[in-house]
Amino acid sequence: MAGDPHRLVGVIHAANRPKADDAEAVHAYLFEAIVDQRLPPGAKLTEQSLVETFDIGRRAINDALKRLVWERLAVAPPNRGVFVAAPDAEEARAIFAARRAIEGGCVEAVARRGDPGDAALLLENLAEEHRLRRAGKMREAIRLSGGFHTLLARLSGNPILEEQVHLLVARTSLVVALYEDRTGLACWHDDHGELVALMRARRHRAAVTLMQKHLSDIERGLRLDRPPVEGIDIRLMLARPS
Repeated sequence: MAGDPHRLVGVIHAANRPKADDAEAVHAYLFEAIVDQRLPPGAKLTEQSLVETFDIGRRAINDALKRLVWERLAVAPPNRGVFVAAPDAEEARAIFAARRAIEGGCVEAVARRGDPGDAALLLENLAEEHRLRRAGKMREAIRLSGGFHTLLARLSGNPILEEQVHLLVARTSLVVALYEDRTGLACWHDDHGELVALMRARRHRAAVTLMQKHLSDIERGLRLDRPPVEGIDIRLMLARPS
């Protein structure tokens, strides 16, 4: 209806439309938007809004949404639609417990090998994260901080571990978006440099211990007593920057 105040006229246009021409690309875009916290917990993923946003058919949208639900990055309550997942405190604790178990194995594998090339890749990631923090680009820095963990999983050489860490890091982004206490998370990223030093020295036991402590510190820095969020419209959040 013309003049309807609820219509976001002009939000999505040719210059800022997300580029996606199939379900795989739509899923990748939504996944990335969740990881870097542009798409927050509780956001309603309405089919029509996504069709308009990506200018793509409903089948591709539905396939992408089904995959997000399977990955537990979205939920589909009966007769209510699809929403970005908003993990409760119990699920948040389970996510961190899984990460401590899985990423301990990743760190041990990389540290036992002690490959200088692995350390160089991790240090490159860390240097870029620090550069972004100094520039005040916190969203991009948070993405790279998660990327440190997924890179470490890839360097472990175990594709199953890599896949699990990839999904757990994404789910952690939802947890942090919901429960972050900035005073409690001020220094947790500083462990990454020490982790690289331990792995370069092949001190695998110390590296595993530090990784598990690092993840526990992040968990303890969250305010898991916060209430769940309400649904949010997503079209403004998915527009690409001009």
